[in-house]
Amino acid sequence: MEGAAKRLEREREMVWFGAMLPYLKTPVTLDDFAGRKPDERERVKRFHDTWDKIDRALARNGGR
Repeated sequence: MEGAAKRLEREREMVWFGAMLPYLKTPVTLDDFAGRKPDERERVKRFHDTWDKIDRALARNGGR
């Protein structure tokens, strides 16, 4: 049953991707489309990881 659930999830992802191709200017996230609740801790971690990358890139380029 777990395999069938994974297959259905993948099919839903592919439908989302296909449906969103014409509208890439304002896409809906896959999590919103699939009805998944976002993990706030993961979102905050990704945010801080991204800013750390920006800080490192600026430091390499002399802060420009």
